[in-house]
Amino acid sequence: MSEGSPVAVLLADGPLLVRAYVPEPYRARLSAGDAVTVRIDGAGGPFEGRLRWISSDAAFTPYYALNQSERSRLMYLAEVELPPEAGGIAVGVPAQLVLE
Repeated sequence: MSEGSPVAVLLADGPLLVRAYVPEPYRARLSAGDAVTVRIDGAGGPFEGRLRWISSDAAFTPYYALNQSERSRLMYLAEVELPPEAGGIAVGVPAQLVLE
């Protein structure tokens, strides 16, 4: 074995997760356990997932200082667990949450 070569490859053994950013105006309406519609590029139709986790701290903010009118630019990282029928989807495929 040469230096720097992989000695193991870890495979995820669990539900398929989507990581997405939720805009500030929707953050107060969402909590863990909520049903969320997820659209995945190349997958026939939308999937009904469950919000597994959503951050209470903004993931990133604009480069300038925020004031009351600019709060809507805050984004919160969330994880959505997809149902078993979404298991055949490749990892890394773009997805989006449908927020009403």
